[in-house]
Amino acid sequence: MVRKRVLTLLTLLMFALFTIFVHESSSIAIAPSTFGTAIARAGKLSNTLKESTAWKTLTSHPNSLVQLFPSRAMRVVQEVVRSLRKDTNVVIETTLGKIRGRFQKYRSGERGGYYSFKGIRYGEAPVGARRFRAAEPEKPWFGIRDASREGNSCPHKNMILDTFKGSEDCLFLNVFTTQIPKADDELLLPVMVWLHGGGYSFGSGNTFLYGPDYLVAEDIVLVTLNYRLGPLGFLTAGPDAPGNQGLKDQILALKWVRDNIAAFGGNPKQVTLFGESAGASSVQMLLLSPLAEGLFHRAISQSGSALNPWSMAESSSERAFRLAANLGYLGANDTDEILEFLRRVPAMKLVEAAPTTLTVDDSRNNIGLPFVPVVEGYWNARGEREIYYEEPFMTQHPNEMYQQHKFHSNVPYITGYNTHEAMLFIRRLRKNPKLLEIIENDFSRMIPRDLNVTGASERVTRDIRQFYLGTKQVGVDSVDEMIALLTDLMFLQGIRKTARNHAKYGNAPVYMYRFSYDGALGLYKRMLGINRPGVCHGDEMGYLFKFGFFNLSLDPRSTEVLVKNRMVRMWTNFAKYGNPSPKNEEDTLLTTNWEPIDPQTVMEDINYLDISHNLRMRSNPETERQQFWDYMYGHFNGAAM
Repeated sequence: MVRKRVLTLLTLLMFALFTIFVHESSSIAIAPSTFGTAIARAGKLSNTLKESTAWKTLTSHPNSLVQLFPSRAMRVVQEVVRSLRKDTNVVIETTLGKIRGRFQKYRSGERGGYYSFKGIRYGEAPVGARRFRAAEPEKPWFGIRDASREGNSCPHKNMILDTFKGSEDCLFLNVFTTQIPKADDELLLPVMVWLHGGGYSFGSGNTFLYGPDYLVAEDIVLVTLNYRLGPLGFLTAGPDAPGNQGLKDQILALKWVRDNIAAFGGNPKQVTLFGESAGASSVQMLLLSPLAEGLFHRAISQSGSALNPWSMAESSSERAFRLAANLGYLGANDTDEILEFLRRVPAMKLVEAAPTTLTVDDSRNNIGLPFVPVVEGYWNARGEREIYYEEPFMTQHPNEMYQQHKFHSNVPYITGYNTHEAMLFIRRLRKNPKLLEIIENDFSRMIPRDLNVTGASERVTRDIRQFYLGTKQVGVDSVDEMIALLTDLMFLQGIRKTARNHAKYGNAPVYMYRFSYDGALGLYKRMLGINRPGVCHGDEMGYLFKFGFFNLSLDPRSTEVLVKNRMVRMWTNFAKYGNPSPKNEEDTLLTTNWEPIDPQTVMEDINYLDISHNLRMRSNPETERQQFWDYMYGHFNGAAM
């Protein structure tokens, strides 16, 4: 090791003397590339050097080579080392303390790279008495914290492997940026904050799925984060466990962004919140929650809505009691006892026991998510809603809030879906081969819970079956038809209603899309091992993020690369301008103007952008299917969706 250090130092010293010599000799001109290779190698080694006893002796001895060289040459060496290291290690001072990140090259083939700060703690570990409560913000620290590795994910079971992963000390975020400010007046970049999906039950914001390479190359600052999941994130059981802990984590992270992102080159007054599936539903709930007022300025919901049937549950302690009972605690009759017990249970046991709290009724309603957001509060003996100890995230159902126009109406919004969202449910068929038979024998479970069909259940069941299946039975020959039905029930109806609410009652443009490109970057379907045509839930993410575990080598002229470039450009345009296809920007990549929904005609006509190998503006997504549901809701509920 000492020999390597000596050779490295000699190389740098030779370069230093050469630099001085060339600088002072105007008659000599030697190309700097002569030393390029040696300097590059020396720089790489310099980043791995450690101070050993032998090395200290060598460099401090009065007769050592280091001491014999002129001080001016040594100053040049120091400058060279600093310049070689400045791009690999960078220190940022936040409001809480200093952190050290690093510079890394793009993995997507572009030249250059970006600064990466991983595993930044934004909240204290919510353990002990803080389990099931809102987390506390992180406290200031002394010294420099390392931010070169991602933090723990929150406790969950892996969707594919079905194995437990994570720690309760998980409130971390990651920041990626191409620009570190060198002066107070330097132009700050737009910020995009990503909320991952996973049914409020699994996942993290880490680069395994959400590599920043594509987005940051368009000059935005990207923030990804973890938030609590499952029972640790969404259990409700009386005043001391009011629910929505995971959503309150997101609020805490957004406050961290507001207070600190300028140090990373990001503009805290130009924050776009975006997410997919449960992350998309979270974005919409943050558009409704008074706690999020002013924390973000644009919003994108991909394949998820707070109005989807899986997004919210009744605020009740019943599931917490079932969880405790299934873990062996029997006979408890109040929430204080239950919480005292559940706070002692290891996180892994809580996560593994969570699915056992699902009821037969949950299964009939296609709900496989036991712990999700709730309306906070409880009814007292006088029939009045009481609020719990901590500041509530949401005290009314989203439907009520939209009726009363209670949402952040000045926030431009993009929402949309993939053509075959419910292809996701093929996983359930594999786990339960009899599921199709169960649905065939109990088709009334396909009636939406919010459709008022009192006294007409049999007729509505026949109408839904006839419209989607015709003369077919539910079976392997009608999987495509069931995918269409479940896509409408579980995703599109809520997304379309959301678009209508924001366009009709808001004061900012609303854009809708339909992602229909079935290409090689639709990696979610491949992760699930689904080999059939169509665009599955989550497939659009491969066109926004660099998946760390899947290294596809695509022809730069391929349609996949074109669609990816267009998606990234539209999403980052929206973050920059509040418009995904600004007219004042000369852009040969975007050949179609993405028009917002017309609020005057939104109840009859919803215009949207169809994103495939071409971009096309169209009207009324899945027209016949949605006309059917508009008729059903108009007839039975007195109003269309």
